[in-house]
Amino acid sequence: MKKNDVAPLANVMDLLLDAICIVDPQGRFVSVSGACERIFGYTPEEMIGKPMIDLVFHEDRERTLQAVDKIVAGYLQRHFENRYVRKDGRIVHIMWSARWSEADQVRVAVARDVTERNHIDSMQTAQSSMSEAAPHWRLSASPPRLIPPGFAPIALSAQDYTVMLALATGGKDVSRETIVRALGGNFHDYDQRRMDTQMRRLRRKVEEACGLKLPVTTLRGIGYHFYGEIEVCR
Repeated sequence: MKKNDVAPLANVMDLLLDAICIVDPQGRFVSVSGACERIFGYTPEEMIGKPMIDLVFHEDRERTLQAVDKIVAGYLQRHFENRYVRKDGRIVHIMWSARWSEADQVRVAVARDVTERNHIDSMQTAQSSMSEAAPHWRLSASPPRLIPPGFAPIALSAQDYTVMLALATGGKDVSRETIVRALGGNFHDYDQRRMDTQMRRLRRKVEEACGLKLPVTTLRGIGYHFYGEIEVCR
């Protein structure tokens, strides 16, 4: 490759997904890479000379300035997160890594937009909390009945109870053979259509009784999976 074919370093920096910012001792941007526009919504020209703290979400300003003091004192800051307000008013979550250059008297920082990651983490946490707080289904043996969360018990036939017990205690994926054996049948002689009919009838019974769907997924070619939380009461 010829020397003239090598892209200037500044152009390469503008291709990075992370933004590179250089801030003077007064906290003003003196240089930014092209990725800043994608993250913050401002062009590099609009950011140059602008106080960094003006872009920080007001609730995060105090701890951001505390982090700046540590950096200027020589502390290498890694993975500091705060929130910024974009030009369009949206709030973005930024993860910073920064250090102070004593020789140049500037703060050099790399910014990464982690808004989507934080959103996914929050959703997963909320779903986990909801799952932990959600009431369980209960399966009672005496008398045979299924108790949906928040609803009256649903009476089960002996066969219904046996099928539900196999689903509740058979592990993550319950094979058709496991259920047939629980019913006392021979899997190789058992009419598979009977099991499909049994499961449709159970689902319909539950939905008609309380409006909830029986949390059972059909695993094609395998069997069934009870994906709810269920407690077996002997």
